[in-house]
Amino acid sequence: MRSRMIIVGLMLVAASVVFAAPPNAKPELPPQDAEVLRFVARALPWHPTSNFKILSDDKQMTPSGAFRLIQVERTGSQRLDGRTSLLIDEPGKAVWFGNIGRLPSKDVGAGVEELKAFVEVFIPDLLMKNMRMKVKVDWNVTKQGPSALLLFALDVDTGYGSFRRPGAVTADGGLVLLGAPLPFDQDPVAYRRELFENSDTIMWDHENEDAMVRIVEFSDFECPACRVKWPLIKSQIEKNPETVLHGMVNFPLPSIHPWAFRSASAAWCVSDMSPTLLPQFKETFYSLQNDMELSLVTPTSVDYVIGHGLDEQQFLECYLKPVSLDAVHAQMAFGNALGINSTPTYFVNGWMLLASDALTLDQLVKAMIAGEEP
Repeated sequence: MRSRMIIVGLMLVAASVVFAAPPNAKPELPPQDAEVLRFVARALPWHPTSNFKILSDDKQMTPSGAFRLIQVERTGSQRLDGRTSLLIDEPGKAVWFGNIGRLPSKDVGAGVEELKAFVEVFIPDLLMKNMRMKVKVDWNVTKQGPSALLLFALDVDTGYGSFRRPGAVTADGGLVLLGAPLPFDQDPVAYRRELFENSDTIMWDHENEDAMVRIVEFSDFECPACRVKWPLIKSQIEKNPETVLHGMVNFPLPSIHPWAFRSASAAWCVSDMSPTLLPQFKETFYSLQNDMELSLVTPTSVDYVIGHGLDEQQFLECYLKPVSLDAVHAQMAFGNALGINSTPTYFVNGWMLLASDALTLDQLVKAMIAGEEP
């Protein structure tokens, strides 16, 4: 079963139903905004046979500007088919995907401070109750120009420290968003590709500056789906050693995977000492998933380090120490900034991919090698 973060929008006041139509009514489709549809197709996980259409497009005003609440339906791609909510912050020129829900704050008060005070209590209580996540709302975030949203960050406690993930409420107090904004005036694929080029959180397992294809993997050592899908990625690396470069970003889900964070810390340290050993180190933990437990992560990691000729003392000075804890938290923040909410998630030259089958992955990689759009 695929490891998933619970979609918070589904829990907000049973308000996953952000869009509604009268019973037995067949709503008329709104104009099919070509700019929005192209953006969606390049922002969501890629599949060669996907088709998208806009089911609803509602523009709403707030005291600080307008936003569009849009529902898009994907068809033709089997397991990826379904409906996606997105919100376009018009003055902020940003698009928020996925985790959008109604906020029961209309009666809290008309002022911004009352809304903020409500959110500071409501969101932490909700996430603790439903996801066992300990979070704190922080309004001290960098703001860039006007926006129809009030932006905040969630400081998420992992038990080893914390990382930040973005969030917002509409300025009218109607909706809450937990996800990641993408700039609406930039191509999502190119935007993500630039983020990867400038990120120091990716653990590349070898050097190849001339690689035409860069696969970035977000995964969790305790995730069964990550184990199952890894051979698909590995085969591409082995088939295309001169053209494909692979890197991993730890994205442990500690609320459902108790030993994932410790193994992520160990992976960072092993990668720092010998990048080429990271895939094998990962496979070691994959092979032990059924028997692994929290208390066994340290001895398993130390045994691996010693068995492969690495410096045990150097490893222990890194493992579960600030250098690796900070690195893993930075990786988790990076994943959340990209809108990742499940593992494994892959990016191939900036195209998001859930690697549902070998043929889909192969088609995308071949297009990238040929320098073509998929």
